[in-house]
Amino acid sequence: MSDWLEEAEGSIAFGNDHDRLDEKIRKKKESIQENYLANQSLYDNFIQELKSLSKRVNELPAEYREPFGKISFHVKDSKLNNHLRYLSSSTRIKKRMFKSVFRFLKIYNFKRVRVAYFTVSSEMGKIDVELKENMLLRVRMTRTGENERLKDPRRKKKDRKDYRFRLDLNKINGNESRDILDWLAYKKEMEEIQFFAGEYQVESP
Repeated sequence: MSDWLEEAEGSIAFGNDHDRLDEKIRKKKESIQENYLANQSLYDNFIQELKSLSKRVNELPAEYREPFGKISFHVKDSKLNNHLRYLSSSTRIKKRMFKSVFRFLKIYNFKRVRVAYFTVSSEMGKIDVELKENMLLRVRMTRTGENERLKDPRRKKKDRKDYRFRLDLNKINGNESRDILDWLAYKKEMEEIQFFAGEYQVESP
């Protein structure tokens, strides 16, 4: 028996879901644009302050920029046209990790990466901030010609942090940019940032 009827119904349902998603994205883009037009100076000033602070840091002598080197500022286009800007930094560390029953501890080289993303929120008067931190194993070839890997799947989850926050543009007073700069410069941990609190955190979309 042909199941063309079910396939046709499924195709129509998929099309309707796709249309609803397109409409949702369109409305979100409109809300973001309205927010930016109403709060452009607040958002742009905050981003400019972050850019200026990172430039001041990068102009310091090398000994003052340990262990991160430099803080990079980026501008990126996005589908939502939400004026995405982000800053990033990284440092290299060595960690002793469990390898196997026959080789309990081994020193591994890791690259710790921190990234702070900033976008205009779809909620009026708000800015969305996302802080990400990840520990990446520096891959190297073994004697057998294979890339070295850690087999513990729990490590990846433990070494990765990803939090989203929604801040009020009218209440930003400079402490936020300093906190983010200190975090990118490895002067403080993410949990020490002042807005790292339940009232500011938002769930991932």
